[in-house]
Amino acid sequence: MSPFFAAILFHGLCLSHAIDFTTVYEWDRFDFVWPSGADTSIEQINQKFIPDVEFRFMAVFGERLFLSLRMNDRIPATLVWLPTSGTSTAPKLAPFPSRHLHKQDNCDSIQRAEGMETDTDGWLWVLDNGSSKCPSKIWIFDLLSNNDTTIKRVHQFPDAVVSHAIGARRLCDIVLDKTQDDFLAYITDAESEQIVVYSRQMDKSWSVKTSGKWVSLALSPDREARQLYLRRYGSNELFSVSVSELKNEGAISAAVVKLVGIWTATPYRMLIDSANVLYAAFHNRNYLSKWNTAEPFREQRFHEVGDLGAHWPFTFALDANGILWMTERNETEGETETRHKLLKTEFGVRSYLFGPTGK
Repeated sequence: MSPFFAAILFHGLCLSHAIDFTTVYEWDRFDFVWPSGADTSIEQINQKFIPDVEFRFMAVFGERLFLSLRMNDRIPATLVWLPTSGTSTAPKLAPFPSRHLHKQDNCDSIQRAEGMETDTDGWLWVLDNGSSKCPSKIWIFDLLSNNDTTIKRVHQFPDAVVSHAIGARRLCDIVLDKTQDDFLAYITDAESEQIVVYSRQMDKSWSVKTSGKWVSLALSPDREARQLYLRRYGSNELFSVSVSELKNEGAISAAVVKLVGIWTATPYRMLIDSANVLYAAFHNRNYLSKWNTAEPFREQRFHEVGDLGAHWPFTFALDANGILWMTERNETEGETETRHKLLKTEFGVRSYLFGPTGK
């Protein structure tokens, strides 16, 4: 086969995997839902926060979409929500669960929301890296309750598990492992060579030593041989570890991680669906890729747009109805305003939490 023909064939394969997204909202400039009685004049808004909002992580439940924002001292909240439908114009960002739970250096408030996930019981898990004055935590909210401003649980990580020194920790991402009688959370800490584990049933956390500092992660749906996929800090290599090596608190030896493959760029966000397909978004790239984890590693692009010029161009999540939700950030040089979009597409599969059989 000639190189020219091979290039045409490869391009055709890429097109055959293209995904059509529907635009739900578009923003040139963000605004927040402000407390009743607050001065919301333009002058006050410009003084109180910088509208350069950057989405980091996403979770979806019911008719609400939750987003963590890049931490900035002049934004009113680092965790917000949007309606998935029902508005004719792009909505304001509403602090979740309320503006009152976002007070900087108040350790009874959310300091820096990072990764998040919703479980099959309708609980929202939010990873909080904390601040220089406040240790890191997991916040859990019951989204099925009549008043989800009531906190279901807050777990503060002990210093022996996650350092209370701000420069010695950087909690990034979280996935949930639904077992027969528990939910376990696996968490990455980019400042230490360990994976953090939390048990909802015991309300207890521990750490497992590894041979790398991990940032992004994804969990397979196969409960019989479940694998945790990991991306090491500063690398585009993809590794995996069996979750059976993470469940035992106090294990003496380090968990064994194995190299799976090498991405074309550095992924900051990964997700596996109920059909064992892993999706990845990359720093400073205008495309998303996928890999069927049941097969040898082979990266395939499945969504590509024009130049976006953003360090975190996308974030995404799958809901319980098989819809993939995605944000897109365009800050190409020469644009007068950074432009954001919220997109969605019918995917036909759900997240890893529902398992390969959909249960």
